[in-house]
Amino acid sequence: MTERSRIARARTPLRAAVAAVAAAAALSTAVSGATHATAAPAAPASGLQAQFAAAAKEFKVPESILLAVSYQQTRWESHQGRPSTTGNYNVMGLTQVDLAAVAAAQAAAEPEVDQRGEGTPSAAARAVPAPAPPVDSPALHTLDAAAGLIGRPAAELRESTLQSIRGGAALLAEQQRRAKAPQSGDPAAWYGAVVGFSNGGSAEQGSTEGREFADRVFGTLGVGATRTTTDGQRLTLAPDPTAAAHSPAVDRGVGRPGQQSSAQEAPGGSLAAPAAPSATAADPIECPSNLSCDFRPAAYAQNSADVTNFGNYSIANRSGAEIDYIVIHDTEGGYAGSLATFQNPATLASAHYLLRSSDGLVTQMVANKNVAWHAGNKTLNMHSVGIEHEGFALNGASWYSEQLYQSSATLTRYLADRFGVPLDREHIIGHDEVPGPIQSSVNGMHWDPGTFWDWNHYMDLVGGRAAPDQAYVIGGRITINPPFSNAYRPVVNNAPAQPANFVYLYSSPGGPLIGTGTQNASDWTDKAVAGGSYVVADLQGQWTAIWYNGRKAWFWNDGSSAVADNRPGQYVLTPKAGLSSVAVYGRSYPEYAAFSAAGVPAPDPNIVALDYTLPAGQRYVPASTTPVSGDFYYNPTINGTAANDRTWVTGSAVHYYPIRYNHRLAYVSADDVDLVPAPTDVLAGGERVQLLAQTANGPVNAGANYTRGVWEKYHAIPTVSGAADPNQSFSLLYMGSQLHAVTVANGHVHTADRNLNTGEWSPWYDLQVAGLAGPLTSSVTEVTVAATGSTMHVVVVAGGRLLEATADYAAGRWNQWGDISGVLNLPTGALNRIAASANGNVMHINGVGTDGRIHVADADYNRGVWAYGDITSAVGPLSGTITGLATVAVGSKQQLLVLVDGKVKQATADYAAGSWNGWGDISAITGQTTPLTKLSVTYTGNSLRLFGVGGGRILNANGDYAAGAWSGWMDTQSPGAAGPIAQANTVAVAGI
Repeated sequence: MTERSRIARARTPLRAAVAAVAAAAALSTAVSGATHATAAPAAPASGLQAQFAAAAKEFKVPESILLAVSYQQTRWESHQGRPSTTGNYNVMGLTQVDLAAVAAAQAAAEPEVDQRGEGTPSAAARAVPAPAPPVDSPALHTLDAAAGLIGRPAAELRESTLQSIRGGAALLAEQQRRAKAPQSGDPAAWYGAVVGFSNGGSAEQGSTEGREFADRVFGTLGVGATRTTTDGQRLTLAPDPTAAAHSPAVDRGVGRPGQQSSAQEAPGGSLAAPAAPSATAADPIECPSNLSCDFRPAAYAQNSADVTNFGNYSIANRSGAEIDYIVIHDTEGGYAGSLATFQNPATLASAHYLLRSSDGLVTQMVANKNVAWHAGNKTLNMHSVGIEHEGFALNGASWYSEQLYQSSATLTRYLADRFGVPLDREHIIGHDEVPGPIQSSVNGMHWDPGTFWDWNHYMDLVGGRAAPDQAYVIGGRITINPPFSNAYRPVVNNAPAQPANFVYLYSSPGGPLIGTGTQNASDWTDKAVAGGSYVVADLQGQWTAIWYNGRKAWFWNDGSSAVADNRPGQYVLTPKAGLSSVAVYGRSYPEYAAFSAAGVPAPDPNIVALDYTLPAGQRYVPASTTPVSGDFYYNPTINGTAANDRTWVTGSAVHYYPIRYNHRLAYVSADDVDLVPAPTDVLAGGERVQLLAQTANGPVNAGANYTRGVWEKYHAIPTVSGAADPNQSFSLLYMGSQLHAVTVANGHVHTADRNLNTGEWSPWYDLQVAGLAGPLTSSVTEVTVAATGSTMHVVVVAGGRLLEATADYAAGRWNQWGDISGVLNLPTGALNRIAASANGNVMHINGVGTDGRIHVADADYNRGVWAYGDITSAVGPLSGTITGLATVAVGSKQQLLVLVDGKVKQATADYAAGSWNGWGDISAITGQTTPLTKLSVTYTGNSLRLFGVGGGRILNANGDYAAGAWSGWMDTQSPGAAGPIAQANTVAVAGI
């Protein structure tokens, strides 16, 4: 709702926060202090699909019509019997609005005051009249009408999906009867009944109201729909393009969210709409061609003899260059009542558009070239388009009709395309995200559309939803993205458990809410809303911290609450070096000299900071990477008679970056901050490891950057053609910016490379071809890989023989297979479970001999000699069966790790000293409890990185040689690390 005509939402919330409903469930948390979602109730046993079929049969209504009507009302959601903001209930969206209760709520609310977003004492002193009362209509009472038709209490239609569907079917049948139309099995014959369903059968409205709704219903009928509801029910509506084509329906683009509307130019460059305006408009209607739109102008008149006392907007001449934002509002007086309020000049409020809930009608009230008074912040008013959505002040209202979402998203996409507004949530914002222009205005700003507006669905329709990315990077960008479903129902005071669009923010992991935050719906201070972009400040297990309001703010993140934004070319803002903090502003006004140059008086105060700062070391997301000039639109009189009236004052000395500062946007001076690249690549820089694993669903890859403390999430990679071995093993090697992987598939050695600059994997290719390593006469059963300088050594067991081929990357050629077994005079089958590593130009191949003991073959490429021996006498015997072996070389030392009956043992060869250290029990040191079936190891910095497969999961323990300590084992598949995967069977790692 606009700043002037809302009913004091910030002080007296009248939606979910005031509802006399069941208390919300207590927190059930795994970590103290985390506000988790409560579990969803079980779906009714009978099933919604069956209920639609039964009601269609009972009332002789085509089932497809019933399903399509419900889909366009609620997307088949019951909302657990709670009303929408316009009094719709249950799956059929039947309406029941108590106008006396609405009027009483309006009368009890504190009166609004005029601010126009100017933040001046004189503006704050002007009280505005109470909003016009809502206007009655049959469209507000369809639930009672349906209850009468089926002979059931109204409460049952509110609470029972079956009775709601029966009531909807009865209403459609009644509308068909009133039209004297047969109860045909042809869905195309029911278009008029669907129109009547929307408008309540009002004869005087029947010619226009409801047609937009009916068109969308038949659009859904044409393309079909399949969806799982938030309570877990899967419903399907089969497409019927023939019925849609044979009906009178106009194509509204249903089923193609995010598309650009096919615009038809009207005289003067505005877009024409199919519906004629209901009132004479001074300007052409600006609306996409596939929406029903009209123009009913907001008041533009004086309130007294004083020409400075006027409402409800400012005459201007804005072009696309001045429009940067689209602001979403909701009303509380219904469509007709809100329209009447905006047509009263004493209201001192307006918006560019008002949307009707029942059918999605778009009413334009102010031409986009003019400045509507809707945001409560002059800077935002100057640079935005405001869209109001019909609603009522109803107790317990907590969701919005699908018609509002559909029409609003289509309108927003049209406006964004026309004016170049980015399709993101730093530019398509709620009224709750508008900053107070000065400190005294902050607490009085509004919080609509509120916690139950489904930003995920809305941005999907607009075409601007955030896409999941690889990993959270400290210092990188992140987008809040909780699921709007019964899988996530945070506790909100005085509201039942239900989906919501935010995450709670805490002062520390498991600590209290930040600041003086509460769980009230109206308290925006401790909430990060869906779609908002922030900078990652820290990571701790399943907790993620963002920079927010000048501090670290933590939220519980199991991997579903946010997505990383690691797209190339991302930037963030941070205070310039030497500054301990920088000021934060609620508006972007120009310097005083700009007013003098334009010949207009400057506002007092002009450039004034809020009581917030951006401290050194913190980083925030800019809404634009280009700073904006400070500006101010001077328009003191209704008739433009003041000196230099209607002047756009633009500064030259003061520039600002708009930023996402807390829940709201804010501004910082461009002179105070640096625009720096955001770290986007978890693969580059620092101590890092790459993992390649075979799972029950195929191979997956992930990475860990230990310097940054971040993980790249597991993701599927290409499979070897024709290979479907769930136990396929790999060997990995870092060389420069490439990760090289080798594996055995179908008896042949295959290799693939990952470019760590781009993250892309090559396809797998067979090494056993001419021009590469060359063919072999026997099948390969094992492979390992190591590097000396710029040469990669591929070592295999084929036909029981130990063979080697090398890739010389400096020379750009392969050297084909050589017989190591022949050089060492080893018998066939001498070694298995091989693993290789290299110190400088010396390669070590470790394996298990036929005697069950560990042997090593050493190749000294400087001297051109091989050596072979049993290391048992140097390290001591092992008791048990060796089931795995891994090795890594560090300086002049070789670390040898083995699996013995699922436990890890370690021995070290010090080649500089010419000695071995005997076996150490790593399992005991690390507190290992899960037996391992596979083992791999690498080394980064001063730490040995050990990875193994245990219980179908990939586990990791780290030995810090600088500190002389080992960590315990962690599960890499936890949401705070690389994330969940199917059962893991093998693992290989490489580090740098």
